[in-house]
Amino acid sequence: MRPTCHPLKSVLTLLCSSLFACAAQAELRPMADSELAEITGQALVTLDGLTYGGFEYTRVNLGAEIDLLTNIDELRLGNYSRNQPNTVSNQPADIRIDNFALGRVDNANSSSATVVPFQVRDPYLEFAFKVNGQGIREVAGIRLGFGRARGDLSGDIHSLTGNMQGLVTGSASTAREFYMQQNNLNAFTCTFNFNCLALSLAGNSEIFSDIQLVKNGTGETTINGQPINRATHIGVPKGASFHTDNALLEPLLPAIASNNGDCTASGLPACFPLLNYKSIFVGDRTQANLDIGGARGVFFSLQNQNVPWQDLASANNKFVATQAGAFANFAKSGEGANALYPFVVSLYEALNGAARVPTCVGGLAKGC
Repeated sequence: MRPTCHPLKSVLTLLCSSLFACAAQAELRPMADSELAEITGQALVTLDGLTYGGFEYTRVNLGAEIDLLTNIDELRLGNYSRNQPNTVSNQPADIRIDNFALGRVDNANSSSATVVPFQVRDPYLEFAFKVNGQGIREVAGIRLGFGRARGDLSGDIHSLTGNMQGLVTGSASTAREFYMQQNNLNAFTCTFNFNCLALSLAGNSEIFSDIQLVKNGTGETTINGQPINRATHIGVPKGASFHTDNALLEPLLPAIASNNGDCTASGLPACFPLLNYKSIFVGDRTQANLDIGGARGVFFSLQNQNVPWQDLASANNKFVATQAGAFANFAKSGEGANALYPFVVSLYEALNGAARVPTCVGGLAKGC
């Protein structure tokens, strides 16, 4: 495997630069023993060790909160030839995002331009080691992760491999309007179309569904028992359907709003090109507090074999299984009413796409 990891190094360099910049502003003075005796605390950098499944892990934890505004021309990880049956596109890399950016700039092309940073807390760098067949201990994988993350992630997403578990939610009337436009219907002709009539009966009820990386055309998330890689689409998985809190409507949705293997639900697209979403808000945009609104368990990893990484967002010491190559983890935590999603997409955005937020100060929205 020959993964391209320069963008990952760029992010690491940026994190380190931020930390060093903060440290450079402080004046170092010796402290008396009496002063030291009154102080307790935790070091900025700590190390954790773990063994699991034949792997040994060393994690370097940075006890810091960092605000980021960064632009990368091309983020390409896992750039090597794949011939596996679960590779669902002809993309050259496991993760390929052009014009990748974290953070945004409000009023970008004015004198009142304001940086709204991508916030991360407790970043860490972790190494996985394993003894190979010759008895030599070698690095099997590396990952960069965050305890909490919140803010705008932008880019032209050509391919993704990993866990991308989000929520799409919106009014059934939004779906009806889109369906009518796509099928040249009006209020009268809609009554003679089954899907349009069903959406009309749903009225303004909120409908929602989990979404994840899927194979275009079918909505499959696995092939021959293996998770798909190099996905170009995200959507409602095959066999899943939209749901609602409307007790009268909910029994009907599995019949009319399911993805039955053709990437449609109620005659509408249920699988959406990743390229449609130029900006995605990671975390809860309604909660400015990073403790409450920050997504947990986000990480990017590179591994030369299948490596299980500990899920630091789980209270049950679960592990995230990754295949050889590059992997992005944006997974939900919790279930049911307690589920916390790393991102939420409106139904309107799912159907029509999401525009990019400016990430540069000045006239350029990207590529600065």
